[in-house]
Amino acid sequence: MKQEKNFHDAEFIGLYFARDTQTLTLSFQLVSGDLAVVRCEGLTHFRLGEMGLQNVLSRLLISSEREFQPDDIRKNINWACSRDGYEHAMTDARAADFLSGIQHRQFAILVLEPSIGAELVVVCESVTHVE
Repeated sequence: MKQEKNFHDAEFIGLYFARDTQTLTLSFQLVSGDLAVVRCEGLTHFRLGEMGLQNVLSRLLISSEREFQPDDIRKNINWACSRDGYEHAMTDARAADFLSGIQHRQFAILVLEPSIGAELVVVCESVTHVE
């Protein structure tokens, strides 16, 4: 039986964005010393903030592995669509579209909640753990 990886206290050590394929590959050093790689394909939105020399995770949340509350989906996607000096606020109709799309697995959301350093939100078609 395949055991789930524990991302708590893992260090976010790298990312590679391929613009031509709209793919984001994330690398993590787990507390166990193992390397974990997560690939997000078909990106529609993403935002990375506060990345520094040390980037430790509190949690890595992926919609295909856990249920997100509607308010959390809205808050995270609003942040991903915002930029410095501009705060995005989606309409109720758009929020309902995102919620439905995630529930029907038309797309996924990945949220990296930091203990220190980088925070990340990705909206994409799929998220996979790469062995």
